[in-house]
Amino acid sequence: ADMLLNYVREIVTDYAVKQILHNGIAAELSPLTRFYILWRWTYGEAKVHFDDARKLAQSTGINLEREWNRGFIKKEKEFIRVLGPQDRNLGEVEGSSELIDILHRVLILWKLGRREEIKEVLVDTGLGKKESFYRVAQTISETLTEESKEKKLLDGFLTGREILKEEVKATTKQGRLFE
Repeated sequence: ADMLLNYVREIVTDYAVKQILHNGIAAELSPLTRFYILWRWTYGEAKVHFDDARKLAQSTGINLEREWNRGFIKKEKEFIRVLGPQDRNLGEVEGSSELIDILHRVLILWKLGRREEIKEVLVDTGLGKKESFYRVAQTISETLTEESKEKKLLDGFLTGREILKEEVKATTKQGRLFE
């Protein structure tokens, strides 16, 4: 019965993620990124009791105990909290290849007004050309309340996305000429 329950939960979660991401992108996302999106969608920025958090993590294929206090998942007594970019610093996200960490890194840089570095990150990771990256940002923004600091960062960043995409494209082409 447990296996069946997990299977059903997986299907429901997958369906939810696909709905959230307007299809076609869910497959590109890592379990941690899917967990982050689902968390924001389900709980917003709330602290959640460990057991509920564990169920959500399980449905995206994440072992909560293995992940907490390593990245954006924080354990506070019997509660779990998911940190937004405003709760993290550059040092925490710098070496990561995890999409959600890269998004947080970009948002922290955006807050600091470090545009050139944002472009570097988007070019180096290849995410600047991927629609899925911007779609994830958009989706997370849509799940948050107007007062949310994270939403304000996301919306600020997304406002300039078309210009940014063009600049990333141009930078990538230039890079090829001189390699």
